[in-house]
Amino acid sequence: MGSQPVDELADQILEHLDNPAPLLDLFADLDAVRVADDLVHELRSRRMPREKLRSTARFVAENATRREVAKLGIVLLGISGDERDCELLQLLGTLDEFALFAVVALMNTQPDRHRAVFQLAQRLDGWGRIHAVERLAGCTDPDIKAWLLRTGFRNGVMNEYLAHLAATTGGLYEALLDEVDDALLSGAAGILTALAMGGPANDMHDYDDAVPAMHRFAELVDAAAPDLGLLDAALTLDRFVHTEELDWPDGEPVRLRERYRSLVSQTRWRELVTSELAARVSIDARAANERRFESALSCAGRLRLHAFPYALERLRIDPYNGYVWQWAIRHCDGPFDEIVDLAEELLPLDDLASGPSESVGLGIGFEADMALELVVQALHDHPGLGERLVRVALANRVIRCRWSALKLLRNWPTDPAAVRDWVATAADREPNPDLRTAMLAFPDSGAEPVT
Repeated sequence: MGSQPVDELADQILEHLDNPAPLLDLFADLDAVRVADDLVHELRSRRMPREKLRSTARFVAENATRREVAKLGIVLLGISGDERDCELLQLLGTLDEFALFAVVALMNTQPDRHRAVFQLAQRLDGWGRIHAVERLAGCTDPDIKAWLLRTGFRNGVMNEYLAHLAATTGGLYEALLDEVDDALLSGAAGILTALAMGGPANDMHDYDDAVPAMHRFAELVDAAAPDLGLLDAALTLDRFVHTEELDWPDGEPVRLRERYRSLVSQTRWRELVTSELAARVSIDARAANERRFESALSCAGRLRLHAFPYALERLRIDPYNGYVWQWAIRHCDGPFDEIVDLAEELLPLDDLASGPSESVGLGIGFEADMALELVVQALHDHPGLGERLVRVALANRVIRCRWSALKLLRNWPTDPAAVRDWVATAADREPNPDLRTAMLAFPDSGAEPVT
């Protein structure tokens, strides 16, 4: 916001209530997050014509061409608006960056604030949904509670952020004692999995009904048709009850451990996973089935099924799938040459040796680079293997991949003169000063990658 005092900003806003257009430029250089709370406090401390401020707020929100300006329009609407502004706030709030501002404004202005936020939350994903659902804590609306348990906790960041809220506000255990539909059972699987995983919010250790809910869930899964999502949750909870500590009541965790061990040992799960893995997936259908295949592969590993051949087959269809490469590397039960040969066959090595850059290789477009990096990292346990992959990694555009190759070469077992030549050539082209220094000092440098 610069150094402009908030009281001066409030003066300027009130001076322009009859002609708000100049506010579009006034707000352009402000940081809405930094100024919002103090500005709201200052304006509320003054006598102000609420309806005029509302009209000004709507003008700013509707005519803003810059994000910070629109956010401040929403902030002003949050202290002057009413039910007439619900539709506008919900529309603006569908943009993830505006969601928090819109949610706060809805909570402050709408007669049924939970219902207004609920309507917006259903249209959001990511952080926007998290901000919205957090405002639904303690809500007693049955429609909202049902939604929280089935869908509302899911988001594009981490389900762990909202799982505890959904379980408590939604009344998960009580709902599982009633008639349970497929959507509720699937939601319970997602919530309990997230609670067991732990994370940035309250988890299973903070959930008072954790033990009875896990018992009831196991009972329901035992009677349900085989499903990958239910199996994944059961396997996660089986591991949880065998490794984590809760404030266990009498007879626990022994009963839970026995119940989940018996549940995941059923033959039907192995048949389900094998069937899923064996299903032929065409290249055209790959994207739609990727997550399902990965889920089946994850379950196979935890069930100790021999699924390595399925992983290799999948890589021939989907050669840049980092999850499958990682799984195949971890579960390779034969000569590691098989992984190396497949990488050399499937990865576009000429393209991957296109030259170094400062890129950290995150996001879309770097899938092949990530696959190469995963294989090269695994070669630390197989020194001397995969020479071609290592030399490509030294010339890769992703800095982490080049660091990994350099670290690997410090333990290279043969032809030290040739290795020094590879590193010297790479050093001549290296743009990162830390990595270049480490390359020039090779093989004596013990420097670790900077990420």
